[in-house]
Amino acid sequence: MAYGECPMTMYKNAALVLEGGGMLGAYLSGVLDVMLDNGLKFGGYAGTSAGATHLCSYLSEQRDRNRRIDVIHSASKRYMGWGNLIRTGEFFEVDYCYNQIPRVIDPFDFEKFRENAAQSDFYATATNLETGEGAYLLTRELDTPDGMDRIRASASLPLLSHIVEVDGMKLVDGGTADSIPFEIMAKKGFEKQVVIVTRPEGYVKEPNSLIPLFRVVYRKYPKFVEASKNRHIRYNQCLKTLDEWCKRGTTFRIRPSAQLNVARLEKDKSKLARLYDLGVKDATALMPQLKEFLER
Repeated sequence: MAYGECPMTMYKNAALVLEGGGMLGAYLSGVLDVMLDNGLKFGGYAGTSAGATHLCSYLSEQRDRNRRIDVIHSASKRYMGWGNLIRTGEFFEVDYCYNQIPRVIDPFDFEKFRENAAQSDFYATATNLETGEGAYLLTRELDTPDGMDRIRASASLPLLSHIVEVDGMKLVDGGTADSIPFEIMAKKGFEKQVVIVTRPEGYVKEPNSLIPLFRVVYRKYPKFVEASKNRHIRYNQCLKTLDEWCKRGTTFRIRPSAQLNVARLEKDKSKLARLYDLGVKDATALMPQLKEFLER
């Protein structure tokens, strides 16, 4: 059934949670399009980095928009590149990604986003540099600088982006503090979690080899450096907790069924298209089980 033909169904007691992963977000695009085709709406949303950016087009109900950004618009040198970093201090050019694409190149439905974000709380996860802890930024609108900065903060990769200030906090990418923010949504009262991760079964995160550089660049923020040093420990424990929650029946996980060797900063459009297709395939196969989980 194509998008628009299926009536939207709201599951108020369930939260949709998305992991980040840079260009691995192309997998999220495929899964989310199938969810839109099946008319799924949730009582709450939380995403980290690419997870937050992809939820924006889900809340604006613009099917295929995430795919176009991941597979087509990302090919532009202005979207991402080392030249951008040298020229502006941002690997992902801010004006192109957060102004030109949503307002000119691939117009974003700000009104529909605002309508859905008023019905269901949407949190963009960032990392507070001064505390090293997660900052869960309630995002109600994107057509203001403050609103868009909440998404930008969540996706501002350490070493590759400037610090973003929101609500008096100095923030960078949320992956350091909370890569898969499902536990916070349970604390906010959601009985069920639907979690989309971007790594296949068996993935284990290794220690960050760039910690010596972190100590230099972020020397004013020792708690953030410490959090970065221990990120792999927290992440791997998070995966174990997610396994436990899935087994006890409160959480439904969707993850890549195959390893496609796509890099976090991948530029190969054919690889990204295949990753999107994998997301479509996996979500389609799991949809009967997902609906049963949501409705019971």
